[in-house]
Parts: sequence; C-alpha cells; structure tokens
Amino acid sequence: MTWIARSLPPEPDDDPPAARPPTAAEQLRAERAALLAQVRPRVRSSRQERIRRRIRDLTRTLLTLEAA
Repeated sequence: MTWIARSLPPEPDDDPPAARPPTAAEQLRAERAALLAQVRPRVRSSRQERIRRRIRDLTRTLLTLEAA
C-alpha cells in the first residue's frame, strides 16, 4: 500500500440507497405540519377558519389511515 492510498479515505462500495417516494400518510402529515405553522391563536378570520378546517380534515384522514 502506498502512502497516497493510506492518506485517502476509503471509497464506498455501493451507492447510497435511493430515496423512496413519500407515502400518502407522510404527505398528509407534512401538509398538516405546514398548516399548523400558519395558525394564529385567538385570530378568527375566514382564512384561519379554512386552515383549521383543513387541519381537522387531515387529522381525521390520518386517524382513519392509521386505524386501518
């Protein structure tokens, strides 16, 4: 083994595994998390009500997916 081979880090034999596409539940969780960040406490506007309604629907869908 030469000095240059010892000084270089070892090369990986295989490529890293390909990223798998997100599942439906993961996509719903990501959308729900993004919407939760937009909720403002004690604000009762029509936009906030739509956000809360969507979060409610996503939560119900996630619970039915997990129960199945």
